[in-house]
Amino acid sequence: MKNVYSVAVVGVGGQGLLTLGSIIGYACMLSGLDVSVGEVHGMSQRGGSVIVHVRIGRNPSPIIPVGGADHIIAMELLEAARYAHYARKGGVLTANDFIWPPPLSNYPSREEIIGKMKGKELLFYLFNANDLSNRIVGSTVSANIAMLGFALGVDQELRSIVNIKHVEEALLEHFKGKVYEVNKELLHIAYNEGLKHAEKK
Repeated sequence: MKNVYSVAVVGVGGQGLLTLGSIIGYACMLSGLDVSVGEVHGMSQRGGSVIVHVRIGRNPSPIIPVGGADHIIAMELLEAARYAHYARKGGVLTANDFIWPPPLSNYPSREEIIGKMKGKELLFYLFNANDLSNRIVGSTVSANIAMLGFALGVDQELRSIVNIKHVEEALLEHFKGKVYEVNKELLHIAYNEGLKHAEKK
């Protein structure tokens, strides 16, 4: 692993971004790694734009610089486009195939956003985490867990740092009993989907 590996978790308030950052951070601690889950930029209440900075390594600055993210996990497509400039050249951007329409109705189409992402110098992966969460959990509430599993699957460097077994243990900090078991199942299904997507690149 290089000195610092940076993950930006982006989306809108209400999508479980803080939980996702916390799970990654706790999994890193279980792996014996130094980790900083940085302050949230934006409005964490429902519907506001949010970025959570996760920096893995020794003594990193808590904030990821523009162009410094190794991996961006985007829970929403408009936010993927908003924060894409945070990715380093050749970095990874995994995006949930979902648009949360902003209060103002004038926003680019799904096709325009995807086209913009594919035109950038990064590895772009699109995944319908809402749909998978709905099928496995019964609602979209665990789409964040699905996105984490998928991100680990597509990014070999990330999964070499963040062990999926430690992610399972970190889930126990947030879920218990049957809820834990179904989220663990969701994590692994999404992880395997990520591995399949990575093979196609």
